[in-house]
Amino acid sequence: MSLEHHLIQSSFDKAAKQYEKHAVLQRESLIRLIERLSDDLKTSPQQVLDLGCGTGWAVPELLKLYPDTQIIAADFAQSMVNLVPKHPNVTPRVTDAHAIDVHVQSMDLVFSNLMIQWCDESTVLQEIKRALKPGGLMHLTTMGEHTLHELKLAWQDIDDRPHVNEFVPAAKLADLTMNLGYEDVIADSEFITMTYASVIDMMRDLKNIGAHNVDNNRSKGLTSPKVIKQLTKNFEEFRTEDGLYPATYELVYLRAKKPNDDKGLPLKIK
Repeated sequence: MSLEHHLIQSSFDKAAKQYEKHAVLQRESLIRLIERLSDDLKTSPQQVLDLGCGTGWAVPELLKLYPDTQIIAADFAQSMVNLVPKHPNVTPRVTDAHAIDVHVQSMDLVFSNLMIQWCDESTVLQEIKRALKPGGLMHLTTMGEHTLHELKLAWQDIDDRPHVNEFVPAAKLADLTMNLGYEDVIADSEFITMTYASVIDMMRDLKNIGAHNVDNNRSKGLTSPKVIKQLTKNFEEFRTEDGLYPATYELVYLRAKKPNDDKGLPLKIK
């Protein structure tokens, strides 16, 4: 998938004000990721990077787990960072995940909820590894390849343009992480289904959280009423018993450790 990163940044900047109202999936994903983190990391990390922090939802939860930790809440959308909760232990920062503005080997934990799917995964994983101290942990969520499969299928006989973003399979993401020199890599996934009263509501919700299609081969025009009507018809086979339209997300969890003997030397990827 080839993404237009300037459009991604613009989408999330515009979505900041209504983001928390509509980002139900992001909230549920955050809760589940925090649970996994608390089961895995019992001691308090000194330095935590919340990468792709959005409006800072994770900040209070991380401070509950680790009251004395120092958190850098980082996002590339200035309007999101402006909404990060104020706290003496929290430093908001505008930075690109492809070139993270933190010191080398400075982080005990890099935490990221539903961000890396909007990036070049290899570059970001290398940047996270550079930021981690030897022995440091990465915990993140992303979208899997089966995300929004109903919407993909509904578009298939309308045209051949991409209308739903394509995401990396969990197994491929795990392989990439191991090839980058991480250890103790764990990747698994589960499905979360949200329902809507109409296909229009579904598409509007995706736009309101900044998560609509940003593939640079997508159709650039507005979706016509005729196309919406056909799309709704194609969606009939997926409707629930109570007549709602489902949107299924494959939520992928990725956990990995930077080796204790890793000195941050450049890694050559074959």
